[in-house]
Amino acid sequence: MTGTAFTEPMVVKIAPQRSNTLHARKHLVYKKSNYNVSVNLVPMAQQVSIGERVKLARMSAGLNQRQLGKEMGMSAMAISKYETGEVVPNSRVLIQLSQTLHVPLDFFFRSIEVTLSEPQYRCRKALKKSEEKMILSKTRDWLERYLEVELITDKSVALDLPSGDPCIVSSLLEVEDAAQYVRDYWNLGLDPIENVMDVLEQHGIKVGLVEASEAFDALTFYYDDRTPVIVINRVMSGDRQRFNLAHELGHLLLRCEGDIDPEKAMQRFAGAFLVPRAMAFMELGEQRNTLDLNELQVLKQKYGMSMAAWIFRATDLGILAPETAQRYWMYFKKKGYHKEEPFEPVPAEKPTHMVLLTLRAFSEKHITLSRMKELLGNDREQLSELRLLGSA
Repeated sequence: MTGTAFTEPMVVKIAPQRSNTLHARKHLVYKKSNYNVSVNLVPMAQQVSIGERVKLARMSAGLNQRQLGKEMGMSAMAISKYETGEVVPNSRVLIQLSQTLHVPLDFFFRSIEVTLSEPQYRCRKALKKSEEKMILSKTRDWLERYLEVELITDKSVALDLPSGDPCIVSSLLEVEDAAQYVRDYWNLGLDPIENVMDVLEQHGIKVGLVEASEAFDALTFYYDDRTPVIVINRVMSGDRQRFNLAHELGHLLLRCEGDIDPEKAMQRFAGAFLVPRAMAFMELGEQRNTLDLNELQVLKQKYGMSMAAWIFRATDLGILAPETAQRYWMYFKKKGYHKEEPFEPVPAEKPTHMVLLTLRAFSEKHITLSRMKELLGNDREQLSELRLLGSA
């Protein structure tokens, strides 16, 4: 898989809070190269900019002002005036906006505002500006809800990332050792990782999903100078999600030195994190002249790593000769397997930490049912499968 390389994650700053009451603070901005990210905490008693919320909801829906105006039976100029704050929408317009943009009314009065601009993406191909804006808006909405749930429950997971010499790499062999070091540090053993998203969140990395085109893979940034956040495309197979998460984890942990290619290092780290060297040798043997597609499918489902990634892994470890791997790539391309692999796909993963915190807040009567639905956003789909919310 190819992707856009980035050297350092973008950074978001937020003042730490330990109370359910939000206090007024200055607008905080951290600048890194040409990238700006900021977070506002707005006091409960102070009116949140409804215009900004309207704009965020519109961009999350992938609409421009003219398109939204047409759906609501008004001009693009009217929408612009609402968004700039020149005109404050009345209750009737807010209800209409809520219905048209598929957001609850509470959305327009949210007490936390997150501002993101020009993040570093990992993509298969360049994104259109309109899609970049949509991804940013959805990311902002999700992170605002996540931070608000943590403020309500006064619960967050402490960051627990490995560091030190094992994470400083100058060769691909050192990358292999670094991946095993991370697994050992987190007590993951050698067995397949059941849910990569849960593992990352259990160690303080926030993981979110946004719906976007297949061109978008992931984006990574920090908030409060230390807490990493990874946002993954909701519309992708589980094996691609897991590999992207492991790839982004490599960017967060490794420091490349010397002549090593950072992207090759991250690809190697992702494969080694998902399938440790010892397990690859156990499953495939020390040396192979051929691999059966059915064998690769079983391994794909067992380890949540694609058939193509398994071929890369076997080649990296010397199990497959490069010329043998090349024959597989030619065969995959001929059959179209480089775009969609045969057999059953790996089920997509879903992060659970924010959902569980929200359910906890509801169970302990810190929030109402309608507030819970607003905070869960798209994650309501996950709960509706369990019939916990009743009718929407």
